[in-house]
Amino acid sequence: SHAKGRSHEHRRLRDIEAMLARSGLPEPVRDRSLAVFRRLAEAEARVHGLAPDDVHFHEVGAVDSLVDIVGACLALHHLGVAEVAVAPLPLGRGVVACAHGLLPLPAPATVELLRGFPVESVDETLETVTPTGAALLTAWKTLDHPPAGARLIRAGSGYGRHALRTRPNLLRAFLLEAGSAADTNAD
Repeated sequence: SHAKGRSHEHRRLRDIEAMLARSGLPEPVRDRSLAVFRRLAEAEARVHGLAPDDVHFHEVGAVDSLVDIVGACLALHHLGVAEVAVAPLPLGRGVVACAHGLLPLPAPATVELLRGFPVESVDETLETVTPTGAALLTAWKTLDHPPAGARLIRAGSGYGRHALRTRPNLLRAFLLEAGSAADTNAD
């Protein structure tokens, strides 16, 4: 839905591609960001029966979502992340209001994005995985599990604004350093 006083611009994939091409961002950041937007466009296209190039990004095309996606891809680049493992994602239930009206949870685009990825059903009546979050994590995922013997270097958490009933509303990320072959064989 459109909040009062906030302007939501509608963009197509080609508009976002052009913006990224002109951005001056490092090539790996542009490539990762574009991969996320392409996944979103493909999922929205399947949901709405359109070609990916005909999808209009609503909230996702707004400046704040562009910053979120590009900023997350830039963070991976600056951290030197080479591989990404993603734990099973929690799927809530219920409905969510958006530019298309009321949609079931998980939202149809989220379902499309998570097709083939590990998920778990949770007893929450709020959106636990957004389409943007699903696109980021599924576009980035390169590993099913962290490598054996990996060492925890850093951890970070981001909290959602809604209180969940059965779990904390947060996303945790761990920066791991792959261990050597000798480390993985040690007890």
